Amino acid sequence: MTELRVRKPDGWTTVSFPDEVGTISVVGGKVNGQLCLTLTGEREDGPRLVEPGILDVDERDEHLLETTVPRTEDGTSVVLDRLLPD
Repeated sequence: MTELRVRKPDGWTTVSFPDEVGTISVVGGKVNGQLCLTLTGEREDGPRLVEPGILDVDERDEHLLETTVPRTEDGTSVVLDRLLPD
């Protein structure tokens, strides 16, 4: 089981992907009109696993991803940066 610590609108939590998942990628998109990240787990003999509504992935877990989380120069997730007040 691969576990990643992620930030969702209600705070930090852990999401899990089964061992059958070969790669986990992060993509940008919208959920209910709100910009967010989605994690997708690819596996050979089954449908893709999707975990939507993510604002950030703990940088310590980012090495588990096939792709990188888009971040600003100071390391903040682009999605979270857009939600933070100026």
